[in-house]
Amino acid sequence: MDGKIQKTGLLLILILSCQVSWAQKGSPAVADRERERRSFAHNLVKAINAAEADYLKKHDVYANWDTLVGIGDFSSNGTKWAPAEFPTVAHALYGNGAEIVPGWRLRLDLSRSGKAYDLLLEDVTDPKCGYAVLTDERGFVRQAKSVDCAL
Repeated sequence: MDGKIQKTGLLLILILSCQVSWAQKGSPAVADRERERRSFAHNLVKAINAAEADYLKKHDVYANWDTLVGIGDFSSNGTKWAPAEFPTVAHALYGNGAEIVPGWRLRLDLSRSGKAYDLLLEDVTDPKCGYAVLTDERGFVRQAKSVDCAL
């Protein structure tokens, strides 16, 4: 009987340790959802970079967000600047509000001359770590979090 109790106790400890490990890492569904959100943000920033490059070519300056929305580059009907392999960016509902799409806040600052810009796309659903995607007129897409959080 003692052997069965020991085996049962060992099995129980193993199950509990696996559950604790899984809970600490988070569920695979949460990780997938987070990866999808980040991929959306990266591709949205790439789309904005493409729209900015086109606007610069036509007007010799970069555009602010209101201008990009006003000319129809980003609207409630989506955007033509989305990469073909990422259709959710193409069909998102863009607007001029505090969140340009649900859950994402944009800060797009132009230089005085209009020849440069800095863009910050911030995840408003992540107040603890402040996940964000950044770029500028050079087109490099970067990601960032608070220094207290791992990337």
